[in-house]
Amino acid sequence: MRLKATIIQPAYFVMSPLFLYLDMKVILSLFLFVIVVILVALHQNKPIKFDARADSTLVRLKRNKKAIDKQINNKQLIVLVKVPGKKDLVEVKGDSWPDSIDYTLNTCKNASGKIVLIEQTFESESGDWNIIYEHYFDERGYTFAFYKEESIFNDNVKGGIVRQTLLNYYDEKFKNISQASKLLDEKYHPLEKGDNNFDFPADKSSIYKNLQECLAGYNVN
Repeated sequence: MRLKATIIQPAYFVMSPLFLYLDMKVILSLFLFVIVVILVALHQNKPIKFDARADSTLVRLKRNKKAIDKQINNKQLIVLVKVPGKKDLVEVKGDSWPDSIDYTLNTCKNASGKIVLIEQTFESESGDWNIIYEHYFDERGYTFAFYKEESIFNDNVKGGIVRQTLLNYYDEKFKNISQASKLLDEKYHPLEKGDNNFDFPADKSSIYKNLQECLAGYNVN
């Protein structure tokens, strides 16, 4: 038994530094790996936190827009028209529309009587195109969303109508936090990529940052 112990002991002492060296390399590698993972996580967390706040705001704004759109569907609107040669807009009641108009201005108020939507619509005399501009306002009169829809006739598209839309959302400082543009057919289905050579009317829209500026821009007293 002593002879075997004498043989084993030298082998043990010779291999021991090798194992120690390998253990240190493994430990160092694991340490560096953990550091890299932590740094990557810290770097990625910054934009994630920012986007989460932006997403939260965007969800709230979309919910507010949906509520206002529901009022539009319920016909809770005041209809004004711009008559050629007249500065002031004329309110339309019932079916008594003027023979000629430059554009229509629809306003929608909430339950407390505040204007939450102003919608301006243009239509060509021939009826081959029309444009819609919509400003959405919060309780303080700040613009939180703007929607534009342009529609034209085109025989090369199923249904014969092409729609180009734009939807912007703004925060309390009127910073654009979301923008989405789409090209759609008559039934608001997306058109295939490449179908984008359409002759839409020149864009003359103005995006107002609050209700006061919007009313002044449209000459609403």
